[in-house]
Parts: sequence; structure tokens; C-alpha cells
Amino acid sequence: MSKIAIVGGGLTGMVAARQLVKKGFEVDLYEKSEFLGGLLAGFKLGNSYLEKAYHHIFKTDGEILELIKELGLDKKMVWKESSIAIYNGREIQPFVTPIDLLKFKGLDLFSKIRLGVVSLWLSFDNNWQKYEDVTAVEWMKKYCGNKAYKVIWEPLLKGKFHDRYEDISMAWLWARIHTRSGSKDKNGKEYLGYMTGGFEQLITVLEKELVKLKVNIYKNKAVDFDKIETKYDRIIYTGPLKEVEYLGAICIIVESSQNLSQYYWHNINDLNSPFLAFIQQTNLIDKKHYRGNHVYYLGSYLPQNHELFDKKEKEVEKIYLDYLKKIFPDFEAKKIKSINTFRFKTAQHLVTKGYKVPEYKLSDKVYRANFAQIYPEDRGTNFAVREGKKIAEMIQKSFKI
Repeated sequence: MSKIAIVGGGLTGMVAARQLVKKGFEVDLYEKSEFLGGLLAGFKLGNSYLEKAYHHIFKTDGEILELIKELGLDKKMVWKESSIAIYNGREIQPFVTPIDLLKFKGLDLFSKIRLGVVSLWLSFDNNWQKYEDVTAVEWMKKYCGNKAYKVIWEPLLKGKFHDRYEDISMAWLWARIHTRSGSKDKNGKEYLGYMTGGFEQLITVLEKELVKLKVNIYKNKAVDFDKIETKYDRIIYTGPLKEVEYLGAICIIVESSQNLSQYYWHNINDLNSPFLAFIQQTNLIDKKHYRGNHVYYLGSYLPQNHELFDKKEKEVEKIYLDYLKKIFPDFEAKKIKSINTFRFKTAQHLVTKGYKVPEYKLSDKVYRANFAQIYPEDRGTNFAVREGKKIAEMIQKSFKI
């Protein structure tokens, strides 16, 4: 029986292990931390689990929905109509429907029309290859116009990619817009999915299945490739890739008795804000799952050498909460019931103009599967499942050559 080592116990590694052991391979799964699940991992909050980094899924996320069904968790899925707003000009404005766009302050009518037409065009255009060799900045300035670019796209690109925002490929932005549009129904409504009790259940049930299938799981186990290479017929590495540039991320999760907004997702289009997105989780899943309190995420992407990674948690939390009060003047820190801060050093890869997808196969023995290989789509749980299946199939075929 051929022996496979999988280094990294995120969703991709777990799915790959599941696929390979079902095909008759002996699989050892190594994870350097004390838990499996990677960026999908959660923590206990009341009677529920909550992800350390915000997650939801779309109706079009067929790969992860199929896995959820296979694991018997599909009845836990709930779907809710999406609600999106933009914080711009010291005001929160809805930004979901064409009517919202027409009412949006800060843009003239002609800019709104151009922005709407461009969004519609990108949602229907399937030829993403033509966007690979042009930057998002260049393309959006040309087709949306300078005004719409400055108000809508520049704050988002700068907020996410910082000093590298001018290098980001339009193919990356095309995928973000195109994928979202595909999740809307015939009436133009978008529904987002979440698992009651948290996606940690997916990781827990999947881990139990791997154990039942005789996958050997080693947690708190950093791997020395020189020591394990001779033990295995194939090795799959799912960690960060040396040739890829990554951004880090900070997510601050606030549990509060205070309801701040009627919307779920808020893009913070203000470059002075320390966070790019404000997500009120309890506008997607009922607050009864979180001890009757409201839950918000304050999320930011940052260069790996950013000073906020070196500051103490209390200092970071103060910076974020002080700005939250600027967005929501009625916010009261005394109503906070709990606060958790999570920092991730490799949360997003930089998809620059002319991006080259890293090789999956390094040698006859060593293969790689990392979210930096998801292209042109951005990283996400659905594509993590797809990549796990893909690398498992590559390993299986490698024994038939």
C-alpha cells in the first residue's frame, strides 16, 4: 500500500486525505497547530462556535455544499438574503440594488450609470483571460471613470492591498464580481449560507470521518521534510509557498448587547479606517446562537511587517474600537460582553498583473496545494475543497504513469 504524507491540516489537506484514503492509500496528516481547519477553524461562543475569520458560502458553492451533504450536515445550513452597505462620506449607505446605486451619494448620475453598466458587463463576461495583463486600477479608471474609481474601487483596493494595490490584476477583481453575480437568483437577490452552530462542525465531523477511515492525524507536529521524505511515496505540502507574496489579516470579534446596523456586510471606504470591513454576523444568523447578543467582525488585511502585528491585543482593539465609534457614534464600549482578536500572517496572496499559478508538482515525490493556486477565483472554502480533490486526483494519477 502506497503511503502519503499531507503536511497541513486545513480544509484542503483534510479533503485530500479523505479522497486518498478512500482510494486505498495509507495517509498520515500532519498539522503544526493544536487544531485542524486552518482559516475555517472556530472558537466556542455560548452554545455555538464562531469562525476566527468571517465565513459564509454562496448558492453556487457546489463543492463545499456537496461535502456538507455527504457529511450529513446539510440540514444545519440556513440561507438569508444578503444585505450590503458602504461607509462613505461619514455615512452608511445601502449598496445592493440598482435603486441603491441611483440613490448613492458621492457620485453623479453619469458615474452611477457607468458603474452599473460595468458591473453588469463583468457579471456576464466569461472571458477572464483578457483581464490578466491589465491592472484593476488601469481597467476601472478607464471603464468606470475617475470619479467612480476614486469613490468605490480605490478605497477597497488600497484598503486590502495597501502599497501594492496598483499591481493587482484585473483578473482578480473580475473573479470577485463575476462569482458574486452568479449567486443571485432570477430576481437579482443574493442569498448567503451559514451553518447553525458554526462551520467548526464541518471540521469536527470531517476529522471524525478521517479517524474512522484510518487516517493517522498528528497535531502539534511540525514536519522536517528531510526526515520524512524517505518514509513516504508522495508528500503533499499545503502551507505557504516561498515564491508567493502574502498579506496578513487581523479579525477582531466583538460580542455586544448593542445592535449597530441593519446590514450584514459593510465596506468601509475610508482610508483612515484601520479595518476594511465591518460584518454584523447576527444579521446573517440569529443572535440566539450567541447568548442573545450581537456579534461583529472588524476585519483588515495588512502587510506582514505591519506594526499592528507587533502591538499588544489591547492596543489593537482600542485602535479598532475607537474608529468603530466614528462610524457608529452610538457605539458604547461598556456594552461589550466579550472581545477576541485573531491575527493571521498568511491570509491573502497578491494576484499581480500576469500572475503565474505556482506549480503543483515539485518533484516525482513532492506536490503542493495552497490557496495561492486558486485562480482566477480568490481563495475560499468552496475552492479549498476543490483544490483538495484536485491534488488527490493528481497523486492518484501519478502512480499510474
